[in-house]
Amino acid sequence: MEKAPEDKNTPERRRQDNIKPYVKYSGMAFQMIGALVLAAFAGQWLDGKLGNDKPWFTIALLLLAVISTMILTITSINKK
Repeated sequence: MEKAPEDKNTPERRRQDNIKPYVKYSGMAFQMIGALVLAAFAGQWLDGKLGNDKPWFTIALLLLAVISTMILTITSINKK
């Protein structure tokens, strides 16, 4: 006996298709937050370890984290 192909218009299937983008984008938000927090702590640690008067490493790492997460976000949005 052959299996019937799944109907893509069932309510359960539509609900799952609608939930997937929310899960994907909320995961990306947590990834961005995590990268920024990690960059801030690493920058502060480096600035303290090297005795910098101004937080150059903190600024540089935060900028790097923002740019890299924005690139990842844009490429993920453009990719279906």
